[in-house]
Parts: sequence; structure tokens; C-alpha cells
Amino acid sequence: MRVLISADSEGVTGVTTTTELMFGRPHYEFMRQMMTDDVNAAVEGAFAGGATEVVVNDSHWTMTNILIERLDPRADLIKGFHKHLCMVEGVQDADAVFFLGYHCRTGDSDGVGNETILGREIVEIRMNGVPVGESEINAAVCGDFAVPVVFASGDHLYERELRETLPDVEFGLTKYALDRWTARCLSVERSHANIRRAAQRAMERAARGEFRPYRLDGPATLSVTFSSTAEALMASLVPGSVRETPRTVSFQAGNAVDAWKGFFATLLLGWSATDEVYG
Repeated sequence: MRVLISADSEGVTGVTTTTELMFGRPHYEFMRQMMTDDVNAAVEGAFAGGATEVVVNDSHWTMTNILIERLDPRADLIKGFHKHLCMVEGVQDADAVFFLGYHCRTGDSDGVGNETILGREIVEIRMNGVPVGESEINAAVCGDFAVPVVFASGDHLYERELRETLPDVEFGLTKYALDRWTARCLSVERSHANIRRAAQRAMERAARGEFRPYRLDGPATLSVTFSSTAEALMASLVPGSVRETPRTVSFQAGNAVDAWKGFFATLLLGWSATDEVYG
């Protein structure tokens, strides 16, 4: 069974602040080590549960975070930002997907590092009218390839939020969120043990056919409310996009994959109009 690990960072063991999460910040190298070690715990659990192949897709910001020299040698690594499917690039060749180090959507809880795809540019993203985060969007994209999400890791508020959409997923708890930038962190040993156990259980259950892909019924509409009207104006340059309000732009397609691709283009164009002071 082939596994894709989509690896983000906000939910990683011991990580709580932007000084750790962002390239060039004082504690960025600490985050890279923690992220790589969390990935290795998931790889170990996946193979123990029966995986035959593991591919890791670096899915955080520049997508060049994971230290390949520390990566479990049984796993391959997809790194770099230029990927049409972004955080779930590689799902085309997978049988099961892990969401490692993921986080809550922006603004709806005190989950650590809560945001959706970008950062201060995004007030809210909706899918078919419902507020969503990266997990719901990525799960729907995976679903179009008939691939289920079977495992996730992160803080306790992320688990609570995720189970609204994926109630049966195996979960590796890494910390308890207290605030967007504060958490009660589990020790490295206990966090990695949680990840390994959950990854192994996920694979064992997947082999028994206990998971189903997350599928949207009918067309998919993704909409974003930007923090700035300038962002929305630029985003609406994408053919097929609709500027619904001065700050909200939507994109609709017949399935989640096509909707994501058009929507991703609107996000990137909107991002290009961000002002570093006003947002």
C-alpha cells in the first residue's frame, strides 16, 4: 500500500511561534528538525502497519523545510513550491494519505498557528458555502482521486475540528493548544509515540478497507475573503472567477481538483497585491 505524507509545520511537536515557522527566523532550524523527526515517526508507523511505499510531500510555506539528510531512507521526498496540487501533490499515485503537522483553519478557534493556505491575507475560505481549512480542501482533492485520508497529527483543537469532516481518522496528538501562539507541548518521546501508533493503526485499518474517500457531491465552489480589496481585485483577474463582494472572490468547477486549480491561481494573484503594512 502506497502512502503520501502531506507534511505541514504548525502542528509539529514543540512548535508554537512564527520565529520557528518562518524561513530566516531565529528558531527556524529547530522547526526543521522537529518536522523531520515527526515525519520519521509517521514513516516508521506506516511501514510497521504494512505500507509498501512512502512519499513525503513538504507542504509548509516554501516547501523546502524537511531535512533530507535526516529523513528515513525508506521514504522519498517531494520538495519545492511549484506543484499544481500543492499540499497533496503525489496523491495521484497513492492509496492512502497522512496529514502530518496540520492545524486549524483561520479564525474559528485558538488552535496553534491557525491559518488557511496563506496568512494575514486570508480572513476566511469557504467550500460550497461552509468555512473550511486546508484539511477539508485537501481531503476533497484526494477524494477526487479516490484516495482516503487515514491519519493526521497536530494539536487537540485541530483534532476536534478535523473530526467534523473526517470522524474516523487516526490521530497523533502533539500538543494542547492554549492560544494561536501558545501550547502545552507533549514531550518529544510521547508525541512521537502517538504519531507512530496512530500511523500504524491507520495503515492496518486501511488494509482492511475501513476508510472511504471524502467526496463532494456535484460542483465545487471555493471562495476566499481577503483582508484587502486590492487582493480581491487582483484575484478576480483569473478567468472564471467571480468577485462577489469588494473582498470576496469565488471559483467554481465541476469537481474539487479543477476548482482547486482555479482557486489556487486566484489566491496566488491576490497574494501578489498584499501590502506589507496594511495587508
